Amino acid sequence: MTLERKKYTLCVLLVALVLGLLFELKPLFLLVVAIVYILCVPRLISNREKAMVEKQRFDDINAYMSQMAQSFVYTQDVIQSLEETASCFSNGPMHNTLKEVFEILEAGKWDIKRAERDALSYIEAQYDCDKLRNLHGFFLRVEELGGKCQKEFQIVESMRLAWQGVVENIRMRRVLERNIGVLIYVFFLMVCMLMLQIMKGSDLDIVSFVPTQLISMLMMIGLALYTVFMDKRLSRSLLEKSEVMSEEKSEEYFTYLERYDARIERKKYTSFAILSLVVAGLFLYIKPDAIMLAISLCIVFAGCNVHTWIHISVRSTMRAEIAKAFPKWLFDVMLLLQRESVEGAIEKSIETAPPVLKNEVHRISEMLAMKPHAPEAYMSFLQEFSNPNSKEIMHKLYSLAIGVNRDSEVLDVVMEKNIKHLEKAERDSMLFQDSVKSFTWIPFLCAGGGCIGYLVIAIITSVDGIIHLIGR
Repeated sequence: MTLERKKYTLCVLLVALVLGLLFELKPLFLLVVAIVYILCVPRLISNREKAMVEKQRFDDINAYMSQMAQSFVYTQDVIQSLEETASCFSNGPMHNTLKEVFEILEAGKWDIKRAERDALSYIEAQYDCDKLRNLHGFFLRVEELGGKCQKEFQIVESMRLAWQGVVENIRMRRVLERNIGVLIYVFFLMVCMLMLQIMKGSDLDIVSFVPTQLISMLMMIGLALYTVFMDKRLSRSLLEKSEVMSEEKSEEYFTYLERYDARIERKKYTSFAILSLVVAGLFLYIKPDAIMLAISLCIVFAGCNVHTWIHISVRSTMRAEIAKAFPKWLFDVMLLLQRESVEGAIEKSIETAPPVLKNEVHRISEMLAMKPHAPEAYMSFLQEFSNPNSKEIMHKLYSLAIGVNRDSEVLDVVMEKNIKHLEKAERDSMLFQDSVKSFTWIPFLCAGGGCIGYLVIAIITSVDGIIHLIGR
């Protein structure tokens, strides 16, 4: 057993002993608590180590991206930038990764461009991060096209800083939720303990009862399991990439929405309507009253409108996917705007556009090819799914296209708004992955259940005492 594990084991045993004494647990119940706490030690250590590794991975890749971008602005060369960046990592996982990268470059020196791509792909494989892939793609495009890239660097660096802020905020939020959740659980345990102590000084002394001991034991075990559960959230990757809808799925959804006809769709789900009528009829036959009539009407309404619920669900899904994909597409457009016209940037962005936007970007590109500077092309972009912010940005792009404040105010406004959209998309994605908002209600339910259990035992005890007195 390592020294660290010994320390953890000693600490959890001390916590179990203190809680056991406060709740006056009998030796058998205290032994069960101690065993569970000891079994949780490996998981606690594992979660802590994983959390440290994930934080280090994020710090490494964030520092790598920052240094690589700064070096590339001046060198315009991937290999030279890698060499300068490697000097910033004297040890650790990133140092080892870059060491392997230079071996790949050395082995492929006869085809240096391919070796560059292989080397960058190797780093991407070690750190599964969309931001890293975007940055490497930016390097390769600039190398291919040539020219200065200071403005593009400013955009890339702004995006990186925004991403850094979001990830650090999410990590601190996870730590805060873990600490607050555990403190809330401990607070509720103390409330339960005081409740037992108050009853101890009266005729409702139930501390030594087996059911009371069992409830106290379960609440104490719950504290250990809850701590492990919250610690596991800290061990999640900070480089998680958000899932995107595939091109096939987005095409299917768009086709469904374009061809949606309420009458036709209602016929497809006739069986659900008939089933709801049968179920409602059975309910009314079993219990023909006002409450059952209301329930039956709700069942019939839901069954007859299945097609409506599906349509609402598909539209909501598409709206969420588009809101998440729009800032990423606009980021590519902004990079291309440094060298292209608005129409050219939109056309070249088709290749890198998120799957859910490819068809719409292709459509606007075709409209602009036939009629350059057509305002309806910009105003109709995702008209059914866009929000006020994206509409405003499309207005800004149109003003760029017709030459209003091209290189100053408009680009700055578009970049600022897009950074905010990207921050929100990143934050929403990571919060959705966390998903569980239970850091407060789990302790409350556990302690509340314990208090109710104590009260039930006390009431049963008092009733038995009264019956016993009457019997005498």
